[in-house]
Amino acid sequence: MKKKFIHSIICVCMLLTTFSTIGIPNASAEPPLQPSDPIPAAGSSSVTVFVDLEWKGEENLTYDIYFGVENPPPLFLTNQIGTIFEPDPLLLNTTYYWQIVARNDLQETTAGPIWSFTTASNQPPFKPKVLDGPQQAGRNISLDFLTVAPDPEGDKVYYQWDWDDGNISEWYGPYQFGEQTSATHHWEENGSYEIKVRAKDEGGKQSGWSNAYNVTIASQIEMLNCKSGYLYFVFLTFDKTYGYIYSLDLLGVSLIISTGGMRVNAQGSESVQTVIFEMQNKFMQDQRWNATSTNATEEGFEGYFYLNDGLYQTTAYAYDAAGRLIDKASRQYVIYYEWKFIIMKQLLGLNNP
Repeated sequence: MKKKFIHSIICVCMLLTTFSTIGIPNASAEPPLQPSDPIPAAGSSSVTVFVDLEWKGEENLTYDIYFGVENPPPLFLTNQIGTIFEPDPLLLNTTYYWQIVARNDLQETTAGPIWSFTTASNQPPFKPKVLDGPQQAGRNISLDFLTVAPDPEGDKVYYQWDWDDGNISEWYGPYQFGEQTSATHHWEENGSYEIKVRAKDEGGKQSGWSNAYNVTIASQIEMLNCKSGYLYFVFLTFDKTYGYIYSLDLLGVSLIISTGGMRVNAQGSESVQTVIFEMQNKFMQDQRWNATSTNATEEGFEGYFYLNDGLYQTTAYAYDAAGRLIDKASRQYVIYYEWKFIIMKQLLGLNNP
């Protein structure tokens, strides 16, 4: 008995010596709080397949994530920092189960309840929106319009356009998830048009029509000089229009008598930012010249050319602030003539005996 008592005292002394050296282990006051407030909420349905899982938890904890289509779910990820989990895109119309286990620095754990949610069946794409396109333009000008409509399941998407002039496009596509795409159309008549676009996914689910995008078709650029049937004198700063000549009008030309230069003037609408004038020699198709005018004044846009004798066509191309061609205007045939009447005689047949 006495030996047993002495042995007990020796053991106690050894323990006290050990604790005085390494310290008495600290016991946790309490384990982590239970994870709560899941997103999506427990029992949710029609959840998107791109869902992120979220929950409420304490700071300075790590989390083990149990996730899958089985109940109880299998361990999916350990020691995650943070309270948001981003799984890969999920399956349609499938029930998923998940559970979060909180862990502190002392490896004490608290498991949350098992939550579940069900993903949606195949949903149509979101209603598209016309993102960009001109709102004013002239007739017979090809215009581009931009749109996009993400699909809830990330499916490829087709697009169909209603141009409000009796024409509805075919289905264009498919386009990748989130890919912006454009379509081109021109109008043959002046007027105001409400264009719309809708989308469908690879499974055939269609969105509704987009909100209307308004386009006004009307003349945006007008040539101010070189009118058919008129005679022009251009000498240095002297630039005047004189009488109407019926025979010139029949030919669809104007006669310009000049010492070497020629100005072409045009008036643009408020939508016109830049005008590029093109002068083309009708006898020599490879002879073309451009003049750019970006400074609109009360007198409009102006291009200046030095030309030889010949028969020409001048065209004014009008561009908006985004650099899009929105209209053009032409003088079909313009005669530039320097003190000679040879070309005029040939056109009028005056050389015939």
